[in-house]
Amino acid sequence: MRRRPSFRPEPEQEFAVAHARSRARLEPLAAGALARVAFLGAAGEVTGSCFLVETPRARVLVDCGMFQGGRAQAARNWSPFEFDPASIDAVLLTHAHIDHCGLLPRLVAEGFRGRIHASRATADVTRVMLEDSARIQQQDAQRATRKRREHGRGQQPIEPLYTVDDAERACERLRAESFEAWFEPVAGLRARLRYASHILGAGSFELAFDAEGRERRINCSGDIGRYDEPLLRGPDSPDPAELVLMEATYGDRDHRSMPDTLREFEAILNAADEARANAVVPIFALGRAQEVLYHLGALERAGRVRPRPVFLDSPMAINVTELYRRHGDCLEERLRRELATSDGALSTQQLSFTRSSEESIRINGVRGAVILSASGMCEAGRILHHLKHNLGRPGTQVVMAGFQAAGTLGRALVDGARRVRVLGAEIEVAARVHTLGGFSAHAGQSGLLSWLRPQTVARPLVALVHAEPEKRAALAAKIAALHGLSCATPERGESL
Repeated sequence: MRRRPSFRPEPEQEFAVAHARSRARLEPLAAGALARVAFLGAAGEVTGSCFLVETPRARVLVDCGMFQGGRAQAARNWSPFEFDPASIDAVLLTHAHIDHCGLLPRLVAEGFRGRIHASRATADVTRVMLEDSARIQQQDAQRATRKRREHGRGQQPIEPLYTVDDAERACERLRAESFEAWFEPVAGLRARLRYASHILGAGSFELAFDAEGRERRINCSGDIGRYDEPLLRGPDSPDPAELVLMEATYGDRDHRSMPDTLREFEAILNAADEARANAVVPIFALGRAQEVLYHLGALERAGRVRPRPVFLDSPMAINVTELYRRHGDCLEERLRRELATSDGALSTQQLSFTRSSEESIRINGVRGAVILSASGMCEAGRILHHLKHNLGRPGTQVVMAGFQAAGTLGRALVDGARRVRVLGAEIEVAARVHTLGGFSAHAGQSGLLSWLRPQTVARPLVALVHAEPEKRAALAAKIAALHGLSCATPERGESL
């Protein structure tokens, strides 16, 4: 029989904020303390998700992600961990986006020897994501070494953040868990995955442990997906808890409705068609690539857009797309039935998968096509070549289908930059740039509130994470107005 937690009236009085902003390693949990959560990333910002949860008997990380958003953010990935990796008992991985899993190879290389617990789909996708990330690290290091030598700044090779071998060793520590089933990542701590939508395999974690003679609960949302997501089953709300770590990426607004988004997408594609120009879509290989493919195919089949060449120019996105059939438990029921008989739901009439760099280069001579290429924030990958060749062409339509972090090329384009630097070249932006917020993998404000609502019966303290400051402030005000709950907005290095 599942035990239900008993709650004290105002648990927010039991979680005191401890300010510890230094890069020094965290002190051990104080004697007599019930628990501590340290916010080591995605606190007051969107990337670098990493939370250290400590109880008297356990020390676990929820996620261990990379910082993204330009050179300054990338440099933070080299900073020392605020803890000894060997002291961590286990990692609970909510999903396979790089800002949630991207530092796992470093963690293992520096001494972590526990298990990395994730859903079955997340475990499979993480292998794809980390191998790709490691190859990028190695290629970037090789390129930087060549430039150093060419400019006479020394012969010493520049080391990558981690290697493919490091990524493989991290993936050896993955352990697949089932949704809805309790498991024990370490003695004295129980955990359970709930569906979070967002991307294939994404989950929220419920944590339960005994303290002072009763069960205590902490919920960690991970990234919460949309309730109207066409490919994945909708998110489930965890059972009530005393402390809820909740993402707030779009805490200040709702997304445009899907019908309106598709009408705008249709108009963009038809404008590109009329100009005999390309529509370039920077995609996140995991999630947005598959959703955009789905809607492109649906628009073609409905006769709303003319069939045209579509290039999925991302080996990683191709590999992830092939995983959808394997993990039907994560899919919306109608899509699961369609994929059981054919691949048509995730295809178009003239779809080409371009795995090799030679195939990708040939796209440079194509006009009147849709080009889907990574990375989604335009910081690396083949999308940079496509932007270099298309941004300066009138008639080109650039479609941003996901979140663009501050400091990225994608964010600069969304903010209206008329001149950008791509692969060393200064380019006057003649293309039209569109943002289709309805394709976001994150729930908007209403979806976030729906996810939280069943948990408010416990009068929890809600810690808002994974968001820029103004997004957290807006959601905190809404939660206070609707439920009278306190919301913490921890900064990186702070603890509850």
